[in-house]
Amino acid sequence: MKNRTLKSRIYKITLFLIFTITPWPFTLLLTNSFASVVLSQVSGKHVLNHKTVTVSSKNKKGLVVLFISAVCPCSASHLNELKSLPKEYPDFNFVGIHSNQNENELVTQNYFSKAELPYPILQDPKATIADQYRAKKTPHAFIISPKGQILYQGGISDCETFQKAKRKYLRAALEDLHQGRPVAQPETRTLGCIIDRGESHVF
Repeated sequence: MKNRTLKSRIYKITLFLIFTITPWPFTLLLTNSFASVVLSQVSGKHVLNHKTVTVSSKNKKGLVVLFISAVCPCSASHLNELKSLPKEYPDFNFVGIHSNQNENELVTQNYFSKAELPYPILQDPKATIADQYRAKKTPHAFIISPKGQILYQGGISDCETFQKAKRKYLRAALEDLHQGRPVAQPETRTLGCIIDRGESHVF
């Protein structure tokens, strides 16, 4: 028990040092097993069928990683935009991550079954993937290059209610990359609901 507590403390201290000292953007982070993780590839079990899925930026311009919720109103208001983007930008791979520890399996499966998003939604036990990306809220978006660099991070738009948004941040970033331009605004404010990490408090 003491060894487990000591390892937990060491892990949290390590994460703190990485998040406060490591320059941004960065490619590699540490997981619970202290193994290197490349941000351009995500693996996990699909929330609907529990099958293991791996999504990467291989042979694409990038990987779009979306942290979304089954109950957050802000996440829900952006749902149609998150359904449209993969069809308009097929040169990117998309994956959704469900990290909230306070949303039970039945609610989660029911919501994402009805949502019919055109990409896999992976369950994130203990919010490990959220910690790796430093995701804070839902919705929170990241665009990762094939080399593992963060090309964009932030909100989907500038408003918690997408219908009232004046700026569509994620769409603009994808358009820049699609046209071969650097992202004009690579980091924006993230609006929405704070990701519930249960007993894990990294930030």
